[in-house]
Formats: sequence, C-alpha cells, structure tokens
Amino acid sequence: MGSDEMAEHMRQAMALDGNSVNLARFYNDWAGIYDQDVGSHNYGIPSMMVLAVEAAVDYDDATRSRFTDRSEVQILDAGCGTGLVGQALIDAGFTSLHGVDLSSDMVAVARQRGIYRSLQGNFDLTILHPDRVSSADLVTVGGVFTVGHIPPQTLGVVTPMVKPGGILVVSTRKSYQDETDFISVQQHLVDDGRLELIAHLPDAPYTMDSTGDYWAWRRQRL
Repeated sequence: MGSDEMAEHMRQAMALDGNSVNLARFYNDWAGIYDQDVGSHNYGIPSMMVLAVEAAVDYDDATRSRFTDRSEVQILDAGCGTGLVGQALIDAGFTSLHGVDLSSDMVAVARQRGIYRSLQGNFDLTILHPDRVSSADLVTVGGVFTVGHIPPQTLGVVTPMVKPGGILVVSTRKSYQDETDFISVQQHLVDDGRLELIAHLPDAPYTMDSTGDYWAWRRQRL
C-alpha cells in the first residue's frame, strides 16, 4: 500500500464514531493486510510500548523485584489487534501473554503468531469484565486511546484489570490528547489514589502522521 492509501486508511480509522459495531467492522475488514500496511509506515507503537514498560519496571525496587522473572509476569494485551505489541513484548523476554480485542478477525491474525496463551475477540474495553478484575501484573493498551475509538473514561474501566501493585501502560495519539479530556481523566485517577504515574514518554514515535505519548501507572488499590 502506498503512503497516500495508508494515510486514507488512517483517516478513515480516526473518523469512526466510537461505536463498537462500526469499530469491529472496520478492523475486521482491515485485519488481513493490517500488518503489511502499518509495518512499512514508521509504526512506532510496539517498540515504544516496550520502552514504557521497561521504564515502569525500572521505576523502583518494588517494581524491579516484581518483574525480575519475566516468564512469571501475567500480561493482558488489551486491544491486542494482530499482536504487534504482543510480539514486541515476547522479544523483550515476557512469555505469559493473554490478548483481547474488539475485532475477532484481528484476533484470528494474532492467533497465527502462536505467542498468546489465550485470546478473546468481541471484547469491548469500555465495558467492565468482572472475570478480568485483578487478572494481570501488566496491562498494555497500545493504539486504542485514539481519535474515533474509545473515550478517556475507559482508563477507569481497564484499571481494575491490573492487580494491585501491577502496571498499566497506555499509548495516546497527540490529537487524542488535544481533543479529549484524557489528561484530566488520568489525573483524577491519580488524585483518587487508584493509580500512581511512574513513567511518561511524551512526543514519541507513534504512526506515520503523528507522535504520541506513552504512560505507565502503578495500580494503588482495589
């Protein structure tokens, strides 16, 4: 796909209205060529998500101790897509990956990688899933907090998926931060004692047409 076609696909993605049915349909249609499209267009999210994880893990003795044996770290790749972030985590030495995504076709591509211990499609991150509460030491949400997708308040929905003392890592597209109240939402969760911000990588590589920020919080309490 040429750069003009890729830019058009990205424009269509950001023009979505956040409706889960429309989002699932769009990504189901894109799943078969998604890796090919983004892989050749400076897709920085997977590598930057790992850098944010590494920064969080190295925050203090408590996190370093908890994440010393990476084979024991239970990871939920929330909004896993085709598994590009998951593959980057595997390459960084993590092995116990579980993935969820709204698009069943994207999950089907992720399954072909053979890196996830479990995968689940038709998973809406804006809805609390009781079976996932406190299920992971590390929850990653890469490429999901972006224009036309999920509201900033979803941060409060995914927070309970992290075990107390565990880490939540999220990417945000620059325009998403500019156009939504994401900053104030995350600050409210910090002020409320639910999250502690332990790493923030601003203005970092994101997609071909934008930079993004990468955030890491430690979950403080139930």
